[in-house]
Amino acid sequence: MPTLLVTGASGVVGRRLLERVSAAGRSVRVSGRMAPTFLERPGVTAIATGPVDGRTDWAAALDGCDAVVHLAAQVPARGLRAEAFETVNDQGTARLVAQARAAGVRRFIHLSSVFAVREHAHDAPVDETTAPRPVTLYGRSKLAAEAHLRDFEGEGRKAVVLRPPAVYGPTARGNWRLLLRLAATGLPLPFGGVDNRRSLIAVDNLASAITHLVTFPEASFVPGTYMVADADTVSLPQILALLRAGMGMPARLISGPPALVRGLLAIAGRSRMAPSLLDDLEVDARLFARTFDWRPEVAAADAIRQSGAAFRSGGG
Repeated sequence: MPTLLVTGASGVVGRRLLERVSAAGRSVRVSGRMAPTFLERPGVTAIATGPVDGRTDWAAALDGCDAVVHLAAQVPARGLRAEAFETVNDQGTARLVAQARAAGVRRFIHLSSVFAVREHAHDAPVDETTAPRPVTLYGRSKLAAEAHLRDFEGEGRKAVVLRPPAVYGPTARGNWRLLLRLAATGLPLPFGGVDNRRSLIAVDNLASAITHLVTFPEASFVPGTYMVADADTVSLPQILALLRAGMGMPARLISGPPALVRGLLAIAGRSRMAPSLLDDLEVDARLFARTFDWRPEVAAADAIRQSGAAFRSGGG
């Protein structure tokens, strides 16, 4: 059976994806800076490819592979050098695409981000027709990476780029980790007056969508760039209430003006988080659902409650 290469398999999405594709009997190869042997199981082998940049040698990892799922990426983190985004996300993707094409790979699935298009959108949902205007180094590097997939296509080679919004789950990091910790305090929180609309995607739903693409029939596989998200949007108060419901706690949300909330975040040294917590970003993912006959497996409310329950029980 042809082999699937998954980069970034040790991450939150990668581990879920690996469970699914290996359970389906697919032969899988996982790569990392060091060989991620802790991910090995029947049908799964690990190989070291070194750091991801414009000089990475993917040849051994790609040998015998017919498909690639590229999850490895540099995400925002404190103290990170600005050039790291271009090195990993742009140059690293360009190198993998070129070597995958030379190795005879036929299908390439690249995980991008909605932040390659917008960070916030108040006027209308973001979809495949929305003109990209990324505002962060991360978003710009992901948009640059997407452009390299056009070099892959042709002569039976097909590529799909997925643009998910923020991915959440019990072990997710970044803003989601902060929300889990806030919810777990049980303290009254001043977010009850926030009225925003955010699209998210549960890690199980994203892993399901990627697995669906890996196994989708060749004749119906339509290359392109697609939004993918949970079916429902949620507000910040809804997220916190659902997390606390999963933790067996009352919501305990106090209504306050958004300006007060932004001020409190600034005092706490978290002012850069305010837009992603308080502003709107709605994603219209209907094109992907129609094209590939896919639906999210888990409702957003259920997935958020499950995230809170798992975190409270020590599973986060």
